[in-house]
Amino acid sequence: MNFKKLLAQGLVWRSLYFASMLLVNVFLSRFLKATGTGQLYFLLNIFSFIQTVASLSLEAGITYFSASRLVPPNKLLWFSLCWSGAVAVLVLAGTYIYQYSLLHAPLSTVIQYCFFAVSYIAGLLLTNYCSVLFYMQGNFIVSNAILIFFNIAFLVAMPFLGTAANNASVDIVLNLYFLVFILQGLFLVVAFAIINKSWRQISFPSLQQSGQVLKYSLVAHSGNIIFFLGYRIDYWFVHINRAVCTDADLGNYIQVSKMGQLFLIVPQIMASVIFPRSASCGNRVELSTALMTLSRLLSQFFLLTFVITLLFGGVVFKAVFGPTFNQMQWPFLIIIPGIFCLSVLVLLAAYFSGKGVLRVNVVGNAIALAVIVAGDYFLVPVYGIIGAALVSTVGYFVNTLYSLMRFYKDYSITWADFFKWRRQDYVWLLNLITGGA
Repeated sequence: MNFKKLLAQGLVWRSLYFASMLLVNVFLSRFLKATGTGQLYFLLNIFSFIQTVASLSLEAGITYFSASRLVPPNKLLWFSLCWSGAVAVLVLAGTYIYQYSLLHAPLSTVIQYCFFAVSYIAGLLLTNYCSVLFYMQGNFIVSNAILIFFNIAFLVAMPFLGTAANNASVDIVLNLYFLVFILQGLFLVVAFAIINKSWRQISFPSLQQSGQVLKYSLVAHSGNIIFFLGYRIDYWFVHINRAVCTDADLGNYIQVSKMGQLFLIVPQIMASVIFPRSASCGNRVELSTALMTLSRLLSQFFLLTFVITLLFGGVVFKAVFGPTFNQMQWPFLIIIPGIFCLSVLVLLAAYFSGKGVLRVNVVGNAIALAVIVAGDYFLVPVYGIIGAALVSTVGYFVNTLYSLMRFYKDYSITWADFFKWRRQDYVWLLNLITGGA
């Protein structure tokens, strides 16, 4: 399948998946309100950090070595499955010790948190590993169809589970929400094994191959952890500065961040195609053209988003998420330029990862993290979530600027190539959507 057809398939199916995720977010937000949503998503942020650390970024190694045809995908499947199982056991033991021995929580609470942690962390590991294996085969349909199915099933079930005024109903909704993650991961494993007849060849990478996969993954891992902290550490600053930030403020701010994540959908879809194409030494001109064209189109999209948010954001956010989300407009306006920078950065990071030049991503993320930590330390205690949004935008800009400078060394492009609007970009986009040449 050619590059544009891969982009189009990825765009359609990943967009459908993220649309289903948005609906889940909306329903949960209206069910739990701003305070409950903030508490849930703060817990998920902790779980996500554990999952990021525990993943060892094997999905990067799986992508690189599968796309380069250096390790068979079936071996990578069994390797990642065993690692996910080992992580699940460690997470179960760690959560039990923390909740029961250190916090002395009731047994029912311990069991619930163990279930939450294992379902979310192990489920995400399996989902990420299996999804990239499907993507390496040019298949964006099966994995996303499974994820969409479970999201829709959760949405269909929610109206029958009661209201947030009933604590038992809240527990049922949360249990079902976390159950979805592990079910998605397990179904993806089964689907990949059936399609590729993996049960007929249960084997693992050799010690040499495993070492190469781990070596590559661990370099990417350092960059991913730093990036995660740079993208999420502002949650902690908002959470601990109680003098200026309430739980409702935290809920509003995390919702702003999650909305920003939605605007990264298209760049992430493109990155999932750019990475393997770059790793397999795809056409340099085709890659650079796609990167620069997408950046120019994204700049126009984010300008339009800024204007719409400025005019109607306050009304729209309260209408969609509920009246308790009444502080989203200004932080979102401030963070929009940063999300645009992050969109360009996602594309550039995929290019550098595919080329094996992971140091660029690591250094850029480290610089951004230093900027964000320093900025949040001084501004959040004074300006609250407005300060957090401003600091994040500055950090993302610095990171993107560094990556652009390194990309310039490979292609000798000008800044105008990335940001000056061109009429032929719309022709490129139309061809992408319609499947033209």
